[in-house]
Amino acid sequence: MKKYVTGTGRWGVAAKIEVVEIERETESSVWVRGNRLGKITESHVYHDSWAAAHSYLLEKAKGKVEYARRQLEEHKSYLGNVKGMKNPESAEEK
Repeated sequence: MKKYVTGTGRWGVAAKIEVVEIERETESSVWVRGNRLGKITESHVYHDSWAAAHSYLLEKAKGKVEYARRQLEEHKSYLGNVKGMKNPESAEEK
């Protein structure tokens, strides 16, 4: 049987889809070269088709971009707050 496994390279920035021959499967596991592997782990996910694997990676990538946008907005807000700080001692000297 053929499955499509998705994974990410180091730091999660190099997405890939590989074709893998599996010997058997259950609802939660596949066997590759005699080794039992989880279908869904932190580092990879097994899919029934290339299209399903691609869709999974696409949604994951969109989520990462949205997360980065939120983080950028939070950091810009923090920067604005720091820039807007006034030294209370300089007001007393006048």
